[in-house]
Order: sequence, then C-alpha cells, then structure tokens
Amino acid sequence: MNELKLAKHHATPDLRSVARHVLKGPYILEDVARLRQQVPTPHHVVRARLLVLGVSGVALVLKLRVAWTTYGSNDIAHWLDFLRGVQQSGPVGVYSFPFAHSLYNHPPLIGYYLELLNGVQALGLGLPFTIRAMSSLADVATAVLVFELVRRRRSLAGAAAAGLVVGASPVLFIISGYHGNTDPIFVLLALLSVHLLVDRDRPVLAGAAMALSLGVKIVPVVALPCLLVYALVRGRTALLRYAGSLVVVSLTFWSPALLTELDPLRRNVLGYTGSSGSVWGIAQLGVWAGQPGWATYLEGPGRLLVVALCALVPAALVWRRPTLLVHGVALSLAAFLAFTPTFGTQYMAWAVAAALLLGLRGGLAFSVLGGALLLQVYDRWSGGLPWCRAYANLFTPGERVFGIGVWALLVGVVVGGARHMLLASGPQRPSSRSLPDTPAQQVRTPTPSGATAA
Repeated sequence: MNELKLAKHHATPDLRSVARHVLKGPYILEDVARLRQQVPTPHHVVRARLLVLGVSGVALVLKLRVAWTTYGSNDIAHWLDFLRGVQQSGPVGVYSFPFAHSLYNHPPLIGYYLELLNGVQALGLGLPFTIRAMSSLADVATAVLVFELVRRRRSLAGAAAAGLVVGASPVLFIISGYHGNTDPIFVLLALLSVHLLVDRDRPVLAGAAMALSLGVKIVPVVALPCLLVYALVRGRTALLRYAGSLVVVSLTFWSPALLTELDPLRRNVLGYTGSSGSVWGIAQLGVWAGQPGWATYLEGPGRLLVVALCALVPAALVWRRPTLLVHGVALSLAAFLAFTPTFGTQYMAWAVAAALLLGLRGGLAFSVLGGALLLQVYDRWSGGLPWCRAYANLFTPGERVFGIGVWALLVGVVVGGARHMLLASGPQRPSSRSLPDTPAQQVRTPTPSGATAA
C-alpha cells in the first residue's frame, strides 16, 4: 500500500507521509488538499502529537549534551555577571549593580528567574548549563504548541510536519543548545498566550502568559495589539479578563523595579536600542549603499516606526479578520526580525515557529538556511570543531551575503503571510466559543493559490 493510500485509509501521519509534506515541495498543496478531506480521530491526533514529542525529545537530549559539554557564547559570560549581580544586590537591585563589562538590559522577571537558577546551582547544575537547558525545554513545548495551533487550521500531517521542523530546527539547536539566551522562552510564552486565548477560551491564563513573555523580553510587545484586538472582538468580558490578567501579573514583578530602579530600567530596558553592528537586513543594505539618509534614520528614530508597523499592521489585519489571530501574531514576530535595524544571532529564534505558522515550506526553508548560516558563523567563532566556546564578532563579507539571502527569504515569508491574510476567505468574526477539538467542526481558513500551506 503506497503512502497516499495509507493516508487515505488511516488519516494519520507516519514518518513517510510527514517527510513527503516537508520535502516534496511541488506536490505539497495537492497532498494537503487530499488529506484535508479526511477526519483524523483522537487516536490519530495523539499519535501525531507523540511523534512531535519524540523527535523534539531526541533533539532535547542532544542539546542538553552540548550544553553540558561546552561553555557557549559570549552571552554566557554576561549571564554569569548578571547572576553575580543578583546574588549581591537582589533581583531588583541588580539594575544598579556596577557591572564592569556587561549591560543588564532585561525586564524585571529575569532577576527572579536568575534567583531560581541560582538555587539550582546547589544541585551541581551551573548557570552555563541551566540557562541553555531551560531554553531547550522551551523548544520542546513550542514544537507541541505549533502542532496544536496548526492542526486546528490545516491538515494533521501538515501540523505534524510543522511541529517536527520546530523540534529539530538547526536554528533552535544552535541558539538554545549552544549560544545561551532567553529568546526561545519568550516565544513559547507568546504562542501559549495565543493558544489559550483563541483555542482554549482562557483569557485570564492567556493574559498571564503574555505578561510572562513580556517579562522575559520586550520583543513580543509587537504581538500584543493582535491579541488585544482579538479579545476586543470576542467581547468586553474577554478583553477585560485578558487585559486585567496581563496588567495584574505584570505589576507583580514590574512594580518593585519601577518604584526603586526607574532610571536604569528606563535607560537599559525600555530604551535599549539593540545590538550594534549592521550585518543583517535593511541595515546591511544601508551599509552597502553607503549609509544613505534612510538607513541612518532607521537606525535612529526610525526604530520606533519599525516597531509600530510590525505591531499595528498585523493588528489591523486581525481586526479585519479576527479568525486569523494565529497568523497575525506570527506575522508580527517574523516581520520584526525581518525589518529590525539591529541584529544578534539569537534573534533568529524569533521567527522559527512564526515562519512555520505562516507557511510550511517557507518556515522549513528559513529554519534550514538560517541554521546553515548559524553553523558557518558559530564554527568560525568557535575555532572549528569540536565547539567549546564562541567568541562573537562581526560577520565576514561572505557571511553577510549569506545572511542577506536568509533575510530575503524571511521577507518573502512575511509578504506571503500578509498576502494570505488579505486574501483569505471564511468567517470574518470568531464565534463566542473557542474552536472545538473535532477537526470536522473547526473553521479552516482556505489558503489562497499564491500562499504557502502549512
């Protein structure tokens, strides 16, 4: 029995059918269209979910081994400085700690997070390991979340493929397992907020998840307008519950810092302008063009314009068609990476899940090519194999050209996602209840002929 008959009779994705969805590009739309006619049973959903968990678990074990046997990037040295500041001055007083070589630019929740990791050190697990272990665990949860979000809107095989790409993403492997930063954690929490709000009808928990995401990094603020618009469309009660939970949870860890450390908090966190070095996207194009006025503007006051556009354009599209909230949030995160004038290699983690939510083929291409770019960069930074410690510096000319190729691909994913939201048909307003778990009853948004199916 061939794969197509297997999918037709059993309507469940095995490794071969998922691989066909990932690798057989020219026929993916036809395959997904056929599989959409099938109604997978709960047993099939469980099997697909376990497949995503299994592959993500294997990747997790490998990441943990890398985290245990290597030092990581320059960021690990900064995290060790931050931990020492928290040990000596506390999770709030750390904003005034006199760091010699580090800038503490993290939201207040991170101070308490570092206190937690400090306690774990008593078990013999040092910060260079735990900071990467936590991000690696977040990747597993993100893979499952992507699976859950996609399966309610596309085929089960496509959902399994998207979850597998996240779980095995080379971008996340390098950033979470080797580099060491908290970007994968805020992505997880932002997507959790989406899932709880749109698929589980839990606005209070959704608001709390978004508060935690913003407590890890300020970046997901670009996704917040989409969520608020969706909650507003759902009704005043949903909006009050979501926004109220967001505010209350945020105040629990923001208030002490706002009351006692306002100046360094405003200067180093709210006013942080990102990593220097124009090696990515629009900034790199500006360098090649001789740094014209528009490039200087974008790297200065134009930063706020980029944030506003990445936040408000997806929100406007969600207002037009609120059933596309998942796409709107994904579009905001992917667009922010695509158009930000600053760059750090860890930023690549922002768009891995987002690109897959916008389209399977584009997301797969970004993860693979982005991983290849990071592999080349980190191999040079680490002095070749075996990797132990990466000394970050600016990209080489060849790496900058490679990076522009990856950036152009991401811009294509963003444009395709925006076009999909503009052309999508189907219900313009969500029902008063969350989407049911039975695929046959769910509202699926048809993919326009020019868009990439997930």
